[in-house]
Amino acid sequence: MSIPVLSVAQMREWEQATWDAGITEADVIRQVGERIAQRLLAVVDYDRRILFVAGKGNNGEDVRLAVQQLREISGERAEDSELVNVIDPAADLPKLDEAISRLGNGVIVEGLFGIGLNRPLGEDWTAVIERINDANATVISIDSPSGLDSDSGEVLGAAIRARLTLTLGTPKRGLLKPQAIEYVGRLCLLPDIGLVACPEGGELYWTVAEDFAGLPPLRKVDSHKGSYGHLAIVAGSLGYHGAAVLAAKGAHSAGAGLVSVFTSEATYVSVASQLAAAMVHPWSGGAAIPVNATAILVGPGLASLELPESVREFVVRMWRESPLAVIADASALDWLPKGGTPKGSLRLMTPHPGEAARMLSISTADVQLDRCEAL
Repeated sequence: MSIPVLSVAQMREWEQATWDAGITEADVIRQVGERIAQRLLAVVDYDRRILFVAGKGNNGEDVRLAVQQLREISGERAEDSELVNVIDPAADLPKLDEAISRLGNGVIVEGLFGIGLNRPLGEDWTAVIERINDANATVISIDSPSGLDSDSGEVLGAAIRARLTLTLGTPKRGLLKPQAIEYVGRLCLLPDIGLVACPEGGELYWTVAEDFAGLPPLRKVDSHKGSYGHLAIVAGSLGYHGAAVLAAKGAHSAGAGLVSVFTSEATYVSVASQLAAAMVHPWSGGAAIPVNATAILVGPGLASLELPESVREFVVRMWRESPLAVIADASALDWLPKGGTPKGSLRLMTPHPGEAARMLSISTADVQLDRCEAL
């Protein structure tokens, strides 16, 4: 069910496959309008007015259909909405100004250009975008913030700064670029818009709720906590005990049956007092990993300068020798040895951008610029 992140060209090929299958643009736009209206009813507070700003292309038509669908779904809610079509930016700007003045602390839903824009905007369109950005309103963009290149994430002269972007069908590659974050805001996918099954693939995939259906699986009535794995966590040091607490709570939320936490003597009381379900042990020269352990997590909160050397030695030994699954996070990433691990053993590293930069001997900025290339 994971959805591929596509380029604009791939998105166009997907649309063409849909038209070739006999589905019309009008059919898809109608469904897009319905999905937008449904999502707006879910995310916009009832007492806030909505101003729809529509351009002349398909993106504008999506917005116009959303207004129509909003009237059909909730006529009362539609009474608090207004539509302004911006076709000629210089001529239509006064209408937009008037509508914004009536809006108050409301919501602007904009669909001026969408993903088709590929050239810098002129002064007239820049003025329209600046008016929207300067309004005392929450801005929601449809498919892509107008003025943003949906492939590169670069601003084409000026771009809408959205609080929320409702992208259609699939996320576009440029919307996930670091430079696009301040314009995209929160990215929300509306996947089911009437297109045929996506014929395209990609190196990135967007996960959706359905990907986690059945996780964790239903438990048998005659089972017990020992039937669902035993995670050993080596985490927490002076000044960093919270990481051990969060890791243990996360493990239980994910469905681990048993969780044993090994933490430094200095943080034992702080960690143990916050965990009701996990078994907490002070680290004392070495860890006696439970014989029934099925996985080991090492690293969260092990940043104290007073950390015993035996902790590092344990991490290195487990990474090299343990037949169990070993997850390395945070400080433990800096201690991982080179060389092989036992055949068939699972090893997982979870660095954030700064940690990945240290591991790759590049800058954090280079990691953020293109995470796939860094990987």
